[in-house]
Amino acid sequence: MRRLFPPFEYPAAPTAPGRREPPSADRPWTLEEIADAYAYPAATAGEAGRPWLRGNMVASLDGAAHHGGRSQPLSSDADMRIFGVLRALADAVVVGAETVRREGYRPARRREAFAARREAAGQGPAPAIAVVSASLDLDFSLPLFTEPLVPTLVLTGAAAPAG
Repeated sequence: MRRLFPPFEYPAAPTAPGRREPPSADRPWTLEEIADAYAYPAATAGEAGRPWLRGNMVASLDGAAHHGGRSQPLSSDADMRIFGVLRALADAVVVGAETVRREGYRPARRREAFAARREAAGQGPAPAIAVVSASLDLDFSLPLFTEPLVPTLVLTGAAAPAG
């Protein structure tokens, strides 16, 4: 896994002199290295609290976003590691209702590997899952709604059934 653009500057390690070595292309990156590579830009004066939106998806060469109704078959181990890190560090993960229905989407969990990073950023123990649904045709007995560490959000429009 190699980041080509934009180039990433590896900061000096706080406890060692000199610069930290960049992650190597000949071994899997650690979760910490992935988190550093995909970190939000440092806030400058006047930008404190500025919101950021990050998108991540996988697609086949012909543009398909799923195979057999699921996105996972299109993903490699490296894709899943990056997805897991991005998801673990997010405030909220936005997911469509059809993905919830087809993939049995589960609530986000607390990941020990990111607990200190989330706490330092003022975040809770796990991201909220935000489900976007026009029809609200969802099974509210699923663990996504009944067992979340952080309450699941449901986003809909004015045309959704009032009940």
